[in-house]
Amino acid sequence: MRFFAISSMFLTVTLTVSAQFKVTSDGRSIIKGSYIQPAGLTVGGNSYIYPNTYSMGVLARTIQQTGKWTIGLWGGASSDALNSTGRSFGIIGKAGNATSGYNYGVTGILAGASYGTAIYGTVGPTYTYISGKYAGYFNGNTYVNGTLTATNVVTPSDIRLKTNVSNLKETDSTLDNLMRMNVISYNYKKHELPEAERDTIQDATARAYNEKWEADAKERHFGLSAQELQEIYPELVKEGQDGFLGINYVELVPILIRSIQELKAELDEVKGKNDDAAKSRAATYEDEETSTVSDATNIPIAATLAQNTPNPFSERTTIRFTLPKNAQNAFIYIFDMSGKMHRQIPVTPDMQSVTIEGYELRAGMYIYSLIIGGQEVQTRRMILSK
Repeated sequence: MRFFAISSMFLTVTLTVSAQFKVTSDGRSIIKGSYIQPAGLTVGGNSYIYPNTYSMGVLARTIQQTGKWTIGLWGGASSDALNSTGRSFGIIGKAGNATSGYNYGVTGILAGASYGTAIYGTVGPTYTYISGKYAGYFNGNTYVNGTLTATNVVTPSDIRLKTNVSNLKETDSTLDNLMRMNVISYNYKKHELPEAERDTIQDATARAYNEKWEADAKERHFGLSAQELQEIYPELVKEGQDGFLGINYVELVPILIRSIQELKAELDEVKGKNDDAAKSRAATYEDEETSTVSDATNIPIAATLAQNTPNPFSERTTIRFTLPKNAQNAFIYIFDMSGKMHRQIPVTPDMQSVTIEGYELRAGMYIYSLIIGGQEVQTRRMILSK
């Protein structure tokens, strides 16, 4: 065995290794040897545990002792003072040009039956209990600059984790709020490096970072404006640490579900009310001459009702239709989704369209029907947005 003592003003360490230690002419210190079980550290050598199979730059092996922290390899790079220049890396791992698909820069393996995680990331010197076994666990806000691919994305939603639970109020129409949301398509602006970093643009890391943002700026995206959504559902908009607003799209899903439920309930209600209304109107009309259209079976094919244009609309929209020459008692009825009638417009065979002004109605979804002689010819939907 050979013994070496390495000293500094901060630290004195005595190494007992089966190795060679030398200092090169340029001041580099080298420990070169082989890992002989049960030694704790090998630097720049091959492991005898895995002969002719593994080549290791640093191999550290420690034995867990009850009640104590056991650290296989510790990497730290920090300063007591806050610096405005330079870069700090606790551990850098680089791997490449082995069998394709089997190159790992940093690998963590969770062994044994106890709960824990292979890789743990946290903001600050905080260690938390982990109730499960995970490949990765992040304790703090996590940012992914790129595409995140996952087989499943699960948000904790167990009712046992929740308090102050309440249903959305019946008076809060999520359907109306949904109609107020403006879906947009856009490109992200080219990212500008912080002023303090612009002088280091020649650095390979900074240059690659800038090139990636340039590529991302060319990709087309679809979504909502955070500022606009903040006026409708402020709870879904969060301000990031960079000062920019983001949207919690995951929690938009329950809003969409509730809107579908409301629409289904309204359609069911309208269906029932329309049937009753049609029967009531039909009963009020007297029998006409045989030349008069009086029932659905006698409505000529020429009786049509077109989709309004534009749809959706905000200022005005046009409803086009055709009537047979012998049509009498013809009307266009406009109902809201609760079944309430808002307009009754008489029409004649010499007319081709009617115009609906947006200011005459409130924003929302409506249905309009062409009725001839008390019989429904056709019904369509239109949307008014303001």
